[in-house]
Amino acid sequence: MTEDLEALRPAPFLETDRLLLRPFTPEELEAVAAGEAVEHFAAGFPAPEDRDVARESLLAGGYFSTESVYAPLAVLEKASGQVVGAAGFVGPPIDAELEVVGSLTADRRNQGYAQEAMAALLGVAFADPSVTAVRASVPEDSTPAAQVLLAAGFLRRESPGPEIDYVLSRPA
Repeated sequence: MTEDLEALRPAPFLETDRLLLRPFTPEELEAVAAGEAVEHFAAGFPAPEDRDVARESLLAGGYFSTESVYAPLAVLEKASGQVVGAAGFVGPPIDAELEVVGSLTADRRNQGYAQEAMAALLGVAFADPSVTAVRASVPEDSTPAAQVLLAAGFLRRESPGPEIDYVLSRPA
């Protein structure tokens, strides 16, 4: 029952010093899924992984694609007003863990944006008392993603697949 109530929480609007993370509009999500550029999308957005997340969200249906706490979020750079990436959760917790995903356009990397977005998402994740950990899976060759996760306190965990699994337990 708690899981059902948790899913009914509205999608968050998260603000950091330089970013606004907000739900995609239905039109933006359709454009991302189709791999189309929209006027306020930064060059290089959406990336292939963004298209995959958008397609999965659309398959999940209206509420879960744009309004749920688990909906993917557009990462807007406040200074430019452009969507420079996407971030959020894959879906509701599984075995009390939430899986976090995210991406940034190449020209916005190495500026601390990923750390800002991650901190905001962890706040949302651990606001749910049923979440005991947050996890992320990244390709072996994704050193920048691994660095963001390690800087946020995630630890590497053994996984059977081709990706490396990282986990951050609920803070004490």
